[in-house]
Amino acid sequence: MKADFLRGIRFADLTWAGAGPFSTKIFADFGAEVIKVESATRVDPVRLGGPFRDGIPGVNRSGYFASRNTGKRSVALNLKAAEGRAVVRDLIRTADVVSNNFGPGAMERLGLGYEEVRRIRPDVIYLSMPMYGEDGPLSNLLGVGMTISAVTGLMSLTGYHDGPPLGPGTHFPDHAANPYHAAFAVLAALRYRRRTGRGMKIDLAQVESTINCVGPAVLDQAITGQEPQRVGNRSARHAPHNVFRCKGEDRWCAVTVLTDAQWLALARTIGAEALAADPQLATAAGRVARADELEAAVTRWTRLHEAEAVMSALQAAGVPAGVVADPRSLIEQDPQLRHRGYWQRLDHPELKVATYTSPPFRLDGERVELTRPPLIGEHTDAVLAGILGYDAARIAALRASGTIEA
Repeated sequence: MKADFLRGIRFADLTWAGAGPFSTKIFADFGAEVIKVESATRVDPVRLGGPFRDGIPGVNRSGYFASRNTGKRSVALNLKAAEGRAVVRDLIRTADVVSNNFGPGAMERLGLGYEEVRRIRPDVIYLSMPMYGEDGPLSNLLGVGMTISAVTGLMSLTGYHDGPPLGPGTHFPDHAANPYHAAFAVLAALRYRRRTGRGMKIDLAQVESTINCVGPAVLDQAITGQEPQRVGNRSARHAPHNVFRCKGEDRWCAVTVLTDAQWLALARTIGAEALAADPQLATAAGRVARADELEAAVTRWTRLHEAEAVMSALQAAGVPAGVVADPRSLIEQDPQLRHRGYWQRLDHPELKVATYTSPPFRLDGERVELTRPPLIGEHTDAVLAGILGYDAARIAALRASGTIEA
């Protein structure tokens, strides 16, 4: 379905890089008009990052950018020029939401801070997404996904007990916590405005949002005072709990035993009757104490079988197990994703036909149909003429002065 649930909501979207554009993409996919204000001279870094179509770099050829900006319109302006900022202010007059994920002070330096914007559009929803929030002793620090993973504790928990911290990349800050927390906050603010007529400023600190992904480790510290240790794929409370090598090259299956019944089912499935009968292994604490021995027993069995066969046998016995997949297998082989129509194919002038992830749900049995991402500056003239009412001579003059960059 072409979801138009948010039709009539317009964003003046100044976000760039990862978390911000993913936040506003959620609205674009559901019918909001998200106008991405960007620069062709100081290009969104995600446009410059791969993977590129056919390995050829270009501002319109990044798969990463494309996946985070479906359904948007693009206006390319020089915001260092007074005329460029004037165009943005005209756009803000028509916008319900103004969004950015710059560091504190950046929007103010452009004359687009909340107080200035509120004078232009009194009922505006103003989304700001700096790393640490807009005030406090660390608020001026800049961050990206990897550094946010570090300062929120994600890195300290990721890795093996005898090794250094290992980063989960940008995945949690840029693609999970911050975009969805921001989207929920904006939806709540829009609901509030509909009831009261009042706008508001949303100050989302990406560090605070990402801490939620640390999960039980924060609770351990808060409730017990114990600092959780790095345990790799193991668990401090359950065993066996790891990934196990299977037959074939670099083939693995994750196995998680959470209950005594699951332990007995696992032991019997792998033919370890002696372990199943061992009273010391009847409790989770006993199994954790002998995790090395149990993992060795499981590995002796899994190495003889294909990963899919391991998963099937254990699932049939009631033991949580899953093949360790890679992107190729997810796209080309996963029968469940294919059955549910998860992958979408969109045509694009430079990316050509490419594969995109869908919103992770169906509505009344239908997928939300995506619209391709924009070329840089693709909609500049249409927005300036159709929304702002600029005539052709004015648009030509802005282009001649360098205010319009594409």
